[in-house]
Amino acid sequence: MPYIQTPFSQAIFKMFENLDFYLERNYNNLPNEAVKVYLFGGCAIHLHIGSRASNDIDAELEPIQKLKPVKLLESAIKAVDFNDEEGDYCILDFDGNFNPTITPIHPDYKERSSLLHTTKSQLVSLYLVSAVDIAVSKLGRFVSIDQEDIISLFQNKMFTIEDFMETAEEAKKYYGVATDKLEFNLTAPRPKRNGDSCFNETCLEVRASPPR
Repeated sequence: MPYIQTPFSQAIFKMFENLDFYLERNYNNLPNEAVKVYLFGGCAIHLHIGSRASNDIDAELEPIQKLKPVKLLESAIKAVDFNDEEGDYCILDFDGNFNPTITPIHPDYKERSSLLHTTKSQLVSLYLVSAVDIAVSKLGRFVSIDQEDIISLFQNKMFTIEDFMETAEEAKKYYGVATDKLEFNLTAPRPKRNGDSCFNETCLEVRASPPR
């Protein structure tokens, strides 16, 4: 089950409840799900396994034609503040630079996403991108935090090695940039550190083998 009751998760919902209020106040006769929001990045990691939070939201907005261009809609999304689980003051912002077309992603990621939250007026629906699709999207940049996110999802049994490899191979067919980099990230093993469980040995063998 997604982690929806944490302060960070509630801040995510608050941001889009505010967008819902803005739409209700400024537009007439909008249908339900006038905006679909697909959650990626650190916020998706948190929602899946309750681990790290983030100071911004990576998300794809899919509005109806009446609400386009998307950039105009993004400007209506305002930062929200909240107190985290330790009581520390935090600010959560929206990252308007996120673009799923420049990250490796399975073409069916929207169909594989799950409805997470519908706002009060039902104008905005939040969808949580599947754990395996989130993990594969991390292969594009693949810095240390991305590697740790993949490992955390795997260790929490959010997908199998086979699911990960098959999804990555399919995403590679549609990846818009640097496919040679993606193949390297698929095949490069990650060394274990002392006290670091990393992937298990089977997973390391799969990642170190040539792509199927």
